[in-house]
Amino acid sequence: MSGILPKKNEEYGTKEYWESEESSFDWFKSYNDIADIIRELIPDKSSRILMLGCGNSTLSQDMYDDGYKNIVNTDYSGILIEKMRHKHEQSRPEMEWHEMDIRDLHFDDDSFDVAIDKGTMDAMMTAKADVWNPPEEVVQNCNREVDEVLSRTSAAATLTDRVQD
Repeated sequence: MSGILPKKNEEYGTKEYWESEESSFDWFKSYNDIADIIRELIPDKSSRILMLGCGNSTLSQDMYDDGYKNIVNTDYSGILIEKMRHKHEQSRPEMEWHEMDIRDLHFDDDSFDVAIDKGTMDAMMTAKADVWNPPEEVVQNCNREVDEVLSRTSAAATLTDRVQD
């Protein structure tokens, strides 16, 4: 696992870090840990789901395998998106993969039922600073993500409080 972890937290916020990772790894809880909460909050498995900053996580594939077939994955790393598209194109053909900055989403308004950010905002907040007083740029980036998500989804739900238990 030491090869997976970056030397500095700031690396989580760089394309280079994510593009160098060869294997999937879930930094937080696995889908099995949160599946009951997901099923409760997203009971309709045909919901159109926007996965923000999918990275190399297995969350999308695990949700797909659980019946959520309408998942649109985004990440700002084109290399990572191509790797994930290639990995899943045969076994999970309905999933979409888009290179896209979550602060500037290129989807129509209200085109998703649910948006999931499992750790992208956390990665944006790894700038060197006091976590209780982040740099203004970090605050602006996080606000831009929230604004984009709110305009692209028809409903907003958060898992943060439920998952941290």
